[in-house]
Amino acid sequence: MDGVAGNGDPYLTGAIDDILITLEDQYHLINVLSEESTQGLFIYLVLNKNTANLALARHRLSNVAKKVSV
Repeated sequence: MDGVAGNGDPYLTGAIDDILITLEDQYHLINVLSEESTQGLFIYLVLNKNTANLALARHRLSNVAKKVSV
């Protein structure tokens, strides 16, 4: 599990907030939910790279993630 947070690697500390995958014309955002009731769940969002505002999308996705309850 090299490079995975929590394995003792001194350069990786804390929990994963989100993951960004970039394709030629798309952003794929994965927001990892971390509340006790939502652990193990995530929100997956696909954006058009030419028209999306990545910073705003990450901010709004974070706000949505805070409101998710199961």
